[in-house]
Amino acid sequence: MSNNTNQAASDLQRNELPAKKPKKSKTLQQSDKKLPFLLLTPTFILLAAVTIFPILYALYVSVMNFDTFGNSSGFAGLKNYMDIFASSTFWNAIFITLLYTALAVSIEIFLGFNLALMVSKDGKAMTYLRWLLIIPMMLSPLVVAVVYLLMMNTDMGILNYMLQSIGLPKINFLGEPTTAFLSLIFVDVWQWMPMCFLIILAGLQALPRDPFEAAEIDGASKFQVVRFVTLPMLKPIIVVALVIRTMDALRTFDQVFVLTQGGPGRATETISFLMYRASMKNSDFGFASAGLFIVLIITIIISTMLIRFMNRSQSA
Repeated sequence: MSNNTNQAASDLQRNELPAKKPKKSKTLQQSDKKLPFLLLTPTFILLAAVTIFPILYALYVSVMNFDTFGNSSGFAGLKNYMDIFASSTFWNAIFITLLYTALAVSIEIFLGFNLALMVSKDGKAMTYLRWLLIIPMMLSPLVVAVVYLLMMNTDMGILNYMLQSIGLPKINFLGEPTTAFLSLIFVDVWQWMPMCFLIILAGLQALPRDPFEAAEIDGASKFQVVRFVTLPMLKPIIVVALVIRTMDALRTFDQVFVLTQGGPGRATETISFLMYRASMKNSDFGFASAGLFIVLIITIIISTMLIRFMNRSQSA
């Protein structure tokens, strides 16, 4: 009887023990490790096709010579880069591009921040206003440039018609160096300020409400709330908008191509348009590729400085 009892107890213990999981074979374990890389392979191939290969090919072109007809005529080494640094036209284009970027992006960030503060409150009217404010960024830059080209026409443009209707003289928006430069900035601000507005508005609506309630209890004015509460917390978001718009503004081409063609003279010739002229009109592809690589380096340096500023301000 006792033997039967012990046998039953041992059988019960064996039944209660968890079943051992079958071990995977080495082949299955290796396939599991390779699966993420296999899934990412199409993305890597696409990235290499549309990004890495064109950059490497442009680097190859920048060290080659080209004749008048655009045919490669041998290895040039660093000659194209040396020609660029010795070119006064290049430095003028760099100055125009940096000044254009600094003014346009500063205005866009300032207006975007203030408009985001204005429409951040709840309400049906504010919702409609937000939709209206983001419409310009949905339009094609070429379409916007063509519309403003017609509007700024000296003789038949609607802007000069409105000025004359209130007794003011005509303005040659695109025919004078200063007004042409300011007109480009105006068009850029009109189209791309909504992007800054949208980014800052999203960050503003994600901020915690406790600091604002505490500031109101302490009797802080609206300006003090913005200065000492809103701005410090929004600084990383503002820097993100600043980096995105700076990288885009440094490559501005569409508005210049349609509105001014770099003129009058070279007053609005950005670096992108200068390199377009060198490659498409003069067939100097090596010079153009070298110049765009220098612009790429400048863009990386400026973006890195802005990101480091953001990280330093967050750790402070």
